Amino acid sequence: MTIADISTPLNRASTMAPIMSAFAAGTALGPAIGGIMADHIGISETFYLVGCSYLALTLVNRGLLEETKVKPTTFPWNDVHKRQNGQKENKETIADAFQNAIGQWSELMSDVRVRGVVAMNGFYWFALSGSQMTLLPLLLTDPTGLALSATSVGKVYMGMSLVQVMCNPTLAKFADKMGKEKAILFGCALISSSMATLPFCTDTNHVAVTLGLWSLGSTMLSTAPVAYVSDVVHAEKRARGIALLRTAGDVGFLLGAAGTGAFADWMGNLDVAMQSSAGLLVSATGWFAARCFLEKKLEQQN
Repeated sequence: MTIADISTPLNRASTMAPIMSAFAAGTALGPAIGGIMADHIGISETFYLVGCSYLALTLVNRGLLEETKVKPTTFPWNDVHKRQNGQKENKETIADAFQNAIGQWSELMSDVRVRGVVAMNGFYWFALSGSQMTLLPLLLTDPTGLALSATSVGKVYMGMSLVQVMCNPTLAKFADKMGKEKAILFGCALISSSMATLPFCTDTNHVAVTLGLWSLGSTMLSTAPVAYVSDVVHAEKRARGIALLRTAGDVGFLLGAAGTGAFADWMGNLDVAMQSSAGLLVSATGWFAARCFLEKKLEQQN
């Protein structure tokens, strides 16, 4: 949010690129280390160590982050003193906060530009979670196919993340210069074509090229949607707009992983499920492209 506030529409994606590169660097190390540990010490032991690392990180965050620091203890007579001085107690419940958020998001969704990119982001994460998080590991480790080991799968994901680390600044500049909508369309086109092609890859070289293009598309989508929403939403509503965008992505991530896995089991064929994800993303990309074209045409007429 701070990056979105201090940047301008001319350099917003470029300003966000270092943050996303740092995120990608973490996701590059994680799969590689996890794969090596799974092969050498076992899957259960690897999960135990990951759980311990999360616990340690929780304790560190509790001590360092302002939001989670231990606050002074309050006593009942403090509340009585507040009421005597005319101060109102904050009794907002979770349900009230949820209703307020829905009301604010409804106002944002009245803007056709926000509505379009939020829907596109949801479809993107639906397709990505189902293909990259659910199907791709199964395709890579299929005994009748590539039959990669856990270490090799970790290296694959590490390589995909390294592409994002190296290419994020360059592609973010492309998004700033050519337009965020074009970056979204170009990124989705790369990902969907890679999804459709992957089942036909028969050796590691073909897989490497396909997943490299896939990573380039994901790099585009790591900054362009957030930068686009930050551009079209007023500064005082920017935090709500970004929250709405990320919520749509989270819902798509949740439904995509479960839905695609269930569809693959029902079909009994991972290749068909992967290509179905590609078809979904192609359809969403075509809809978003048509919407952008009509919007530009209306602007020219006015």
